[in-house]
Amino acid sequence: RSPGTGLYDNLQKYNLPQAEAIFDIDYFRETPEAFCALAKEMWPDNFKPTPTHHFIKLLENKGVLSRCYTQNIDTLERAAGISSELVVEAHGSFAGAHCIECGAAYPQDWVKKQIMDDTIPRCDKCGAGLVKPDIVFFGENLPERFHRLRKEDLGQAKILIVIGTSLSVSPFADLIHDVGGLCARLLINMNQVGGRDHNGNGFRFDCHDNYRDAALLGPCDDAVRTLCDELGWRDELEALIAAGNGEAVEGGAGDGAATTAAAAAAACRGLSILVGI
Repeated sequence: RSPGTGLYDNLQKYNLPQAEAIFDIDYFRETPEAFCALAKEMWPDNFKPTPTHHFIKLLENKGVLSRCYTQNIDTLERAAGISSELVVEAHGSFAGAHCIECGAAYPQDWVKKQIMDDTIPRCDKCGAGLVKPDIVFFGENLPERFHRLRKEDLGQAKILIVIGTSLSVSPFADLIHDVGGLCARLLINMNQVGGRDHNGNGFRFDCHDNYRDAALLGPCDDAVRTLCDELGWRDELEALIAAGNGEAVEGGAGDGAATTAAAAAAACRGLSILVGI
């Protein structure tokens, strides 16, 4: 949803009644061609994990990642090697598929072939339903696992890192309110989001009573490199990037974020971390 770069800003070519319609279950029933065309473009095989994804894997390698909650549907967390039990795909993913009428399961490879061949996937079990990847559309419930683990995880978190999100879609955006009062919260994002509302919920970046919220603003990949510099993990991060992408990547966020990153890095040591991306 980020202006200029977000998914919804790039859907005009599908002639939708509104951008969100491409993920509306009723619109999909009537006009599946739009989603299938988009799915062909954004199929996970077309992309590689970013340095930010590899940073989350590094947190797992260090034994400090308790869970990674993601709104992303591209399965890049899986591609980065993050253990499946640590990933909660709140809005589903391309990893599986089901008939929207009878519920019959279909393997990812079968659905991919249909979509890449510009064929609308249809169920051969009931003969009536459309088959779609297990992405949560508007009008569908979020996975039970999201709700169950949310109750288990959030209250125990010591640090919550929120990365690359507009925090505009509930209930995912509400995760920042579910952590305990002593949980440190770090936002890594292009701009400041999720600020305190009239009910007192949200980040307190600019409030006089802020004692736990910090923000690293700018490109997420630069910010995680700065954080790794402060933690002494930079070489390990770059090794993961090189192994995952077949190339070495250089760069950094610069000195402007160093103070915030140093404080966040100090807080990370020896603690269990929740990540929302």
